[in-house]
Amino acid sequence: MLLKLIGGIFIITACGLFGIAASNKYRGRPRELRNLRSSLQMLETEIIYGATPLPNAFNNIADKSCKVWYDFFKLASINLNSGIYYSVKEAWDSAIEEKLKNTNLNKPDIELLGQFGNILGNSDCEDQLKHFKLFYKQLEQQEDAAVEDKKKNEKLYRSLGFLLGLAVFIILV
Repeated sequence: MLLKLIGGIFIITACGLFGIAASNKYRGRPRELRNLRSSLQMLETEIIYGATPLPNAFNNIADKSCKVWYDFFKLASINLNSGIYYSVKEAWDSAIEEKLKNTNLNKPDIELLGQFGNILGNSDCEDQLKHFKLFYKQLEQQEDAAVEDKKKNEKLYRSLGFLLGLAVFIILV
């Protein structure tokens, strides 16, 4: 009987932890989007007001960003400086593919970021400023959707994990 009880506690805990892990994706996405906006606002300052070349701007932003965006901007800077990629778009897309795989961002977030990379560095400062403003509005919509998803799903997945563990325990007993 004691062995069943210990096994049941283990099952409930394991399922609960899986539920918590699933809910963390919903918790992390709004934070990553806010950090992206902050990093891009610094990039805007570097490009528009500092007239910093993109490889240097990416490197400067990397040093001021959180882990996910540090890795992303650092790789984009390395890609541009390496000479392997012929355009900002190629270097940007490569950094997206390599560094944003294991983040909390979903496919529309990554596609939006990819579209932004297509226009980055392709026009004058005034036009770039317009593109930044448009991107911020689109990013804000993604942030709002992420917050809604978090409200809806975070508690649900956490509860489902523990309930699933409890159901398995009841079935086994």
